[in-house]
Amino acid sequence: MNRLIIVVGPHGVGKTRLTDYLRDHIESCNLYRLSGQPEKGIDGLTKSVHMYEALFTYLGLMKDVSVTLLFDSFFMTEEAMCEIQDKVYSFHDAYQTFCERLNALPYDIYYFNLYLNDTSLYQERIASRMHHKYFSISSHHSITLQTIYQRISDELKEQEHIKVFDIPMDDFHVSYQKIDEILEVRREEV
Repeated sequence: MNRLIIVVGPHGVGKTRLTDYLRDHIESCNLYRLSGQPEKGIDGLTKSVHMYEALFTYLGLMKDVSVTLLFDSFFMTEEAMCEIQDKVYSFHDAYQTFCERLNALPYDIYYFNLYLNDTSLYQERIASRMHHKYFSISSHHSITLQTIYQRISDELKEQEHIKVFDIPMDDFHVSYQKIDEILEVRREEV
């Protein structure tokens, strides 16, 4: 059975760094970096649902291709961004439907919720990276998102076929070691 790995977490937690690492250390791994669609008005709901419907269709078509699919963010991020009131619409009904569809996919599914124990690290990490031009990023924003992602992670733990892991990213070396063990990644060094 093919693997589907989903990595979520706030800005500055280390998602990009981790997904790049996994892509480089897992054989036949395709990395998909999802940013969602920019529409914040009511049309955004239709566009978001359409985008994730298309991705689920794609996942269905890829089920027999021998590759690991690695998603840097997925529909959970749309739910989190709506909860933080970044959008004027609610994504919750679609989110619930997509959770059920995810659970039913014929994949070995790993869900990694990344967070920081020391949330002061968000300020340092965000300051040292480039930002998207279409929205602002702050440590306060990331801390709020971390709480929402934890609730989502707790909900997903109730799904029968999704392996959910909450991974602290304060120390990259320790985090990668734990993820390597979970995914049985063989590496020489990080």
